[in-house]
Amino acid sequence: MRFDYCPKCSGKLVLREIGDEGEIPYCGNCKRPWFDMFSTCVLNVVVNEDNEVLLIRQSYGDTAKFVGVAGFMKVGETPEEAAAREVLEETGLTAKSITYIDSAFYEGRDQLMLGMLARVDKAETSISGELLEARWFSIDEAAETVREGSIIQRFIKAAKDKL
Repeated sequence: MRFDYCPKCSGKLVLREIGDEGEIPYCGNCKRPWFDMFSTCVLNVVVNEDNEVLLIRQSYGDTAKFVGVAGFMKVGETPEEAAAREVLEETGLTAKSITYIDSAFYEGRDQLMLGMLARVDKAETSISGELLEARWFSIDEAAETVREGSIIQRFIKAAKDKL
């Protein structure tokens, strides 16, 4: 999100040189800069004890494609807490451990994607209303199943090195 008006006082922002940051929208009334904002999300590579990856198909957007379990971080959550919550909410599976894989900025939606490796026990899923399907794939099949060049594909390939 880019600001043209101050979120506190509604005054028009002007570009002002701020240290090493360059020109940043600045409110003369509130005497503060307003840096661009973005959402922070977790994107999970959910892996079981057989090193299979759980991919999902969502009930909205492109319903034909398999993707990773993802969601927005809530205020006050750590990435690990958000990752575990999303896995549980969307699949009914409890994460035994969560570790960081990598990060990527998704410019199409101004989102910082934090890649997390979520280890779970292989079990039947109990999918949320957001999903059409959840299916286990070998790690190589998972990397081939998701969209070529996608962030989840990159995270799956990076997770393979950690297994």
